[in-house]
Amino acid sequence: MMNIRFYDLAEREIEARARLENEWQRLDNRKSKGAGNNNGSGNTSGNGTLGTADQLEYARLTSLKAIADGTVGKPPQFIDPLFASVRTLLASNNFGLNPIDVEYVFTGKVPEAVLKFPSLAKPDQSNEVVRVALTLGLLQLWGAPVPRLVADKSDNAVPDKTHQNYSSFGEVMVRAMARASANLPLAAHTLKTLVDAVNVPGDRRSPDISTVDFAKTFEKLLDRDVQVSDPSIKLQIEDAFERVQRIGADTPLHEFVLNLPDLEAATDIEVIPEHCRLMGSFIFASAFEELKAFQVVDKLVELSQRGEIPLMRGPAGTQLYNYWREAPNRMSEVERQNFYAMTLGLPTGQPGVGVNADFQDLWLRFVSSISTLVRESRVENLLRSNIPLAVNQQQVKKAARDLAHNMSSRGYGMAFYAAADLNKQINEIIQLLSNKELQRVFGATSPYDVIEQVAQTELGGARNSSKYRMLATSGAIITNWIADHADRLRDPTLPMIDLQNVAYPPARASGATAVSNPTDYDLVNACEMWLADSAMGEDRVAILSEPRESPQHSSRPIQIPSIARDLLEGTGLGLGMGYGGGYGGGYGNGNGAAPARANGRSYGVY
Repeated sequence: MMNIRFYDLAEREIEARARLENEWQRLDNRKSKGAGNNNGSGNTSGNGTLGTADQLEYARLTSLKAIADGTVGKPPQFIDPLFASVRTLLASNNFGLNPIDVEYVFTGKVPEAVLKFPSLAKPDQSNEVVRVALTLGLLQLWGAPVPRLVADKSDNAVPDKTHQNYSSFGEVMVRAMARASANLPLAAHTLKTLVDAVNVPGDRRSPDISTVDFAKTFEKLLDRDVQVSDPSIKLQIEDAFERVQRIGADTPLHEFVLNLPDLEAATDIEVIPEHCRLMGSFIFASAFEELKAFQVVDKLVELSQRGEIPLMRGPAGTQLYNYWREAPNRMSEVERQNFYAMTLGLPTGQPGVGVNADFQDLWLRFVSSISTLVRESRVENLLRSNIPLAVNQQQVKKAARDLAHNMSSRGYGMAFYAAADLNKQINEIIQLLSNKELQRVFGATSPYDVIEQVAQTELGGARNSSKYRMLATSGAIITNWIADHADRLRDPTLPMIDLQNVAYPPARASGATAVSNPTDYDLVNACEMWLADSAMGEDRVAILSEPRESPQHSSRPIQIPSIARDLLEGTGLGLGMGYGGGYGGGYGNGNGAAPARANGRSYGVY
């Protein structure tokens, strides 16, 4: 088992090198163009140099780049922060374990990620391959916080001991090493079985294994209390590995919700990232509703049925026909409006629908808090004053926690499936309206031109597509950021926003977008765009950024006996909370007041 290629480590190394190159190139371009700016310490530059903070970062990246390229008199080293940190701690005399040197194999400039232990005898190397590979897999599986790397005096890439993640990473690594060592026979048997499963007889290449798949399979075996002496251990390992990879079977729809936390755990807040993420789908869909995109496509289908669209046989006609044929399988407008009311608190649902009355206020408070924090930090840096910020990180964290708690409590039942259905329908609409043949019929150059023209001529008027497109994108960025950073909500010591990241945005990894992998910089931009397109005044933003007492609501749906529900509805106090005390030209907001209406429909979240 000494020549196993752990391909996920190779992929991590390739991504780490791409990130390093992008970040170094960004600073190098700024240095070359003389794009000096305020570095946070009051220094500015315009002579081709960088600010102090950027100079330090540029020097760090330059040193790591030389180590990665092998131009420091040594072979190229791995610069993936995870592997480099594990390698350094294993070789350290201060880690509490016997020092072990773990190295790697490069083929030219391609990382092979074959673990080597030059200081150990061959019989001992096999056990260390198992132990270290499992440790690397568990660290990834557990989401261990990884410190950044720096170059030491010997030109080695090592973890930065001053980084905030250094201590936490060491603690998680000790736990992973202990778990691997305590169950080493089972881990070794598991890895050997996996190698045999993927190895092709007669193939001289090293078998490819993922350390994460190894760790997942190992954890499943521990959950089942499988012992090495179990006569069926081979079948148990193969079954666990198959479940990890889902070979030969599609994942059931009811298993699509990922990484649900233990709701019975003793925590002061239950945040379910996937529930937060699906709210972005409803915001996106409700923006399309405002654009009349759903109604426009329905009108196009109707016109096509009557033969009033001059389309020849082709992809556009086929898409319209398929859209018409699948109509019974899609949600109706009434059903969509009910989901908007249940998740986003929009007063569009039918009587009896449970309206999420707190969402709009919590959403605007979070967006306003982010905006106010960043603006005040910039003013503080400009004036170099010691005046405390009116909105601090903990107030922002409270606003985020309240919003995340609200979104998590509204993701149960059919909400996820409805979000997935809406995502599919929106993609179909964009694909249809992007058809060049259909666009030529209306003299349009984009899908939104088609929407505006059909809405104007057939549906009584068009909306501002630029505004609602921006709101849809901003909403998706904000909800995805909250879902991706739920750990910051749980840890009171972590800052909610990395202001350094906002001031000096990192380079984006290849293939990543602001929506799929939002950074703190993307979040701030999305919040500012939301406030701008919502025409939110400065005074209103300042008021909303002030802390308020968290709303009282349960973290999970509570079943109400049908008799009690019927009694409440019979007295006009139905559980919908959407018709509290009067209509006022629109549905009530649950507090006896009706929200202001625009263009005939209230969309307070906008």
